[in-house]
Amino acid sequence: MVTVEVQPPTQVQAGAIMYPPLVVSSDIGDAYDFVQVALVDSYGRVLEDQLYGTLSTSGKPLDERSASRSTRSTEYSVFPDLIVSYAGTYSLQVSAIRMDYSSPDGAMAVIAASTMTTQIIVYDQSVAAEIPSPDEQTLLRRLRRNGGFGIPRAPR
Repeated sequence: MVTVEVQPPTQVQAGAIMYPPLVVSSDIGDAYDFVQVALVDSYGRVLEDQLYGTLSTSGKPLDERSASRSTRSTEYSVFPDLIVSYAGTYSLQVSAIRMDYSSPDGAMAVIAASTMTTQIIVYDQSVAAEIPSPDEQTLLRRLRRNGGFGIPRAPR
C-alpha cells in the first residue's frame, strides 16, 4: 500500500514547481521497485507530456539513529520538482511498481498499488504559496535533515 504523506498544493501556477512537494510512503516489506506519478485530468484521463520533473523514484528509509523499528520499516518517495504545464483541474496518480522478471516475455512492470492525491487547480497567473499542515511540516523537516531526499525550502 502507498500512502500520500504530503499532499501537493491545492493551487499552483502553471510552469511553477509545486510546493509542498509530493511525499508518499510505503512499508519496506511491500518491496516495490519504484514509485511513479502521472497527471490525471478531471475526467480521469492520464495526461502525457503535461507533467514534468521527477516522475519516478525509488523509496528509501529515513536515516534516523534514534528512530524506532516502526519508523525504519517505512520507505519514503519524494517528488521535489513537479511542474504542470497548463492551467486546469488535476490530480496525481501515484503508482507503486514491482518488476516481474519471471514472465516468459521478459521483464514486466506491474502496478502493485495505486492511490490518488487531492485535487490541484493550476492557474495561468501566480498564486499564493501554500503552507503544509503541521504534520506535513514535521515530516518535511525530518526528511530534509536526516534523509538526503532533496526536499526544497518553502518559496518566499
